[in-house]
Amino acid sequence: FQAEDGIRDLVRSRGLGDVYKRQGVDSAIQTLCPGARYDLSCNKIIGWEDDGGREPPNWKEVEEEIVRQVKIYNYYLYERNREEQYPEIKDQLDMLYHDLKSGNLNNGTWITAIDAVKENNPKPEEPEPIL
Repeated sequence: FQAEDGIRDLVRSRGLGDVYKRQGVDSAIQTLCPGARYDLSCNKIIGWEDDGGREPPNWKEVEEEIVRQVKIYNYYLYERNREEQYPEIKDQLDMLYHDLKSGNLNNGTWITAIDAVKENNPKPEEPEPIL
């Protein structure tokens, strides 16, 4: 059975950490075998059904996919932080308006605010992970 939000909840969790682990496993399995239906019990895939006839991934494949997804999530932390810290769009437009009116685009309030957010949350130097 699949919940409305797409998170399966057939296994009783013992705590919040279990919920996050379960979501990571579900995400990995759905990435490896989209559309497959299954249950999990003690880190074992049971009740596997796949309309495409695929076999379930082994646990090593699932763990490798979780590691890949975590790397992607961590890489884009800077974007999530920037999004929270950028001024509201209406405020940015007001800053730009006043900077344009004063002819101060190179070091006005808008560029200063945007530069501060980018400097506080730099893009990682390592290559972007493969999605």
